[in-house]
Amino acid sequence: MLDKHRQAGSRMVLDGPEELELALRLFRDDTLMAKREARRKQYFVAPSARRKIKSIAARRRASRARRKRSAILLGEGPRRGVRR
Repeated sequence: MLDKHRQAGSRMVLDGPEELELALRLFRDDTLMAKREARRKQYFVAPSARRKIKSIAARRRASRARRKRSAILLGEGPRRGVRR
């Protein structure tokens, strides 16, 4: 008899032809699960790297906001005093 709670990738021994359908379904589920896991691992970013990326983006955003704020205060915004 096949065990539905067996470890994925383990060898299946069939007692008879009636277990073939169940074995094929279990095998298909295992391969789909393996594909899903591989796809998830492909896009995995380690937490430390994620924090680093996030902090770099936040730093850039803050410096851009500071530049924009100072340009507005100094009156150097787009089209200020410029006639075309």
